[in-house]
Amino acid sequence: MQNDCKPPYWQESDRLAALRSYRILDTSPEPAFDSIVQLAARICRTPVVLISLIDDRRQWFKAEVGLGLRETPLDWSLGPPVMLQPGITVVRDMEEDASFGFSPFANGEPHLRFYAGAALTTPEGLPLGALCALDRNPRELTDDQAFALQTLAQQVMWQMGLRRNVLEQDEALDRARQIEARQALLVRELHHRVKNTLALVQALVGATGRSTGSFEEFYHAFSDRIASLARTHNLLTEDYWQTASLRDIALNELKPFAGSRFPRFMLIGPHVDLAAEIAVPLGMALYELTANAVRHGALSIPDGHVEIKWDIEETQEGRQLQLEWREHGGPSVADPGHLGFGTTLLQRVLPMQCSAEVQVEYERTGLRLRLRVPLIDRRLVPSY
Repeated sequence: MQNDCKPPYWQESDRLAALRSYRILDTSPEPAFDSIVQLAARICRTPVVLISLIDDRRQWFKAEVGLGLRETPLDWSLGPPVMLQPGITVVRDMEEDASFGFSPFANGEPHLRFYAGAALTTPEGLPLGALCALDRNPRELTDDQAFALQTLAQQVMWQMGLRRNVLEQDEALDRARQIEARQALLVRELHHRVKNTLALVQALVGATGRSTGSFEEFYHAFSDRIASLARTHNLLTEDYWQTASLRDIALNELKPFAGSRFPRFMLIGPHVDLAAEIAVPLGMALYELTANAVRHGALSIPDGHVEIKWDIEETQEGRQLQLEWREHGGPSVADPGHLGFGTTLLQRVLPMQCSAEVQVEYERTGLRLRLRVPLIDRRLVPSY
């Protein structure tokens, strides 16, 4: 065996990582590599030429002539330690070389005897395999053939690098297109949300004005409702206008009562994300329920508390959210006999905006609301 190059030091883990970074293993034949092995076979005058890449458990051929295989186990290989040596390695007769004596290719069909391999080495000096020329008879390489084999090995690495660069550029371009498409979708969604929000604000102005008796009362009531609306929108914008957690929406409204020495509210239910079409009106509904509980209901006295329970039901029409708001320990309540803004929102706006079924019961022990609303499972922006 002849090889005049001193082998550099490298870690097998680094070598395998470098090999896989080219993303070439198990790819289909490509003309650029097929032409290299065909040219090497003509120049070296050998019946077998391989572009051999050494993986952790196999020897895989990106291109070959004369062998008819795409890969072999490592224990069938032509000698990985030899093939990973730098520069060019020539073995005149593999039957006389201990490095190849165990190989079935040398001891059986196709009875290969001669080996010449030019290392396929990364710019960092990590060996990935070899461009191999093999013959059935012992022989030598001429200086011109050895030079050509090394030059073609460099061309293999150049083609592999070019191939990887093209893949990376295509992926970068695809990511850019995805980002552009997402941004366009977000802009359209933002326009839709702004339009809906302005319509809702207009309704809040009218309804708040009709239910208040002075400008100061109107200002405070309207400001509080706008703040509630903003809190829900903030949750939605954090998730690219897709969804907001029901628990987070409820906590936004009940947060002032979280630090009490005694529990003032309980949230009981599984994690569920609500699409914007449901999150906004439901957030407003929870605000109105909380504000009413503070003024007239369970949260108006120290011993009262609120319980919010929800669950998801699978129906033939799809998933539905079932939610119950129930007040305990507060003053006795009765049907107010007129429709304020909160009642209008619960009994008219929710059914109109999100097809909700709403039941409001003024029980002696406290207000009870039961809500059933179809869930929207589609995402408003792509999953990437």
